[in-house]
Amino acid sequence: MLKLSLAAAALLVSSVAVAQTTDLSSFSVQGDFGYARHKAGSDGDHESGSAFAPGIAISYHIDEQWSVRLQYTDAGEFEVLSAELTDYQQNLWIDFDRTLDSKASWLGLTAQYQTLQAPQSWSFGARAGVGFWKQEFTVTDTISAVSNQAGQSLVGQSFSESGSDSGAGLLAGVFAHYHFSEQLALTVDLDLASFSSNAIKDIEMFADLDDTKADYHVSRIAVGVQYRF
Repeated sequence: MLKLSLAAAALLVSSVAVAQTTDLSSFSVQGDFGYARHKAGSDGDHESGSAFAPGIAISYHIDEQWSVRLQYTDAGEFEVLSAELTDYQQNLWIDFDRTLDSKASWLGLTAQYQTLQAPQSWSFGARAGVGFWKQEFTVTDTISAVSNQAGQSLVGQSFSESGSDSGAGLLAGVFAHYHFSEQLALTVDLDLASFSSNAIKDIEMFADLDDTKADYHVSRIAVGVQYRF
């Protein structure tokens, strides 16, 4: 996420100093900083969280209203659940804290329509296509207490295990641009992504679960800049 954040920041800073020109190419680039809201599970039984979510994209403009967009988004990481548990191992009762974290990203390929763009004015648009996503679960157990004084050295130790999954799902969004010039625009985006992940099945301690699939709905709002060459 740090590399993507730095790339988006560099694009935001460098675009401000670009001179206006009327000889535009068919390509534009966009960098933005966003905030993603995750929801995992069914409507009746789900967990949710939010995370910092930067993105970067390149678009090919077919004409002044239609374009094709390739976008990489780090949807961030959130804590799905946390619990306090007790186990009996090697003649010791062990208390530990368990957290389950989820991390996701996607590479989106979308077609988008945008109203006509003019300097010192707003344009609006919508996009739809496919998002090639990757998702990872990480479960971490941290020992908080033991029943035997001789085992106190174990307190504070952590153990982690991860599982990952990838696939394709629907990606859609709406956006608004304020055009400072023919090249430079402020962008406001709302992205909606959905996918179904089996990442948890790779984690050994959850092997006995009957349902190991997590249905995801991610909404992301972001603000950035776009520069058209």
